[in-house]
Amino acid sequence: MSESSVKRGSVTGKLWLALWILSGALIGQGALEVIELGARWPLWLASVTPIILFLFGVSRDSLQWMIWYCLLLLFYFVSAVEDVFARPNNLIVVSGLVIVVLLFSVCTAYIRFRGRERRIAETLED
Repeated sequence: MSESSVKRGSVTGKLWLALWILSGALIGQGALEVIELGARWPLWLASVTPIILFLFGVSRDSLQWMIWYCLLLLFYFVSAVEDVFARPNNLIVVSGLVIVVLLFSVCTAYIRFRGRERRIAETLED
């Protein structure tokens, strides 16, 4: 049985949806920050390219890609914390930190619950 052929449960289905919504929100938050600060679009594009590349792997429901995505999010967390210390009263910057923390939490929860579903499916198959 292939990895992605195991049907998602209700919890992992909701986490999967939240993962995509929060990933889109993180990309959108970066775009809002560029619009507000008048920064350069190529710089924004370079900063969201890793997210987009990892989302292609995540879309295949690969837990290995998901684990690497969590590791990537740690770098975005460090950047968001730096931005919050630089501009603590900016709501867009603070929302970026909240989105990254929520996205990391959702990803780790998804990995945990999806891994259980797959292990259970494996034992039932044997």
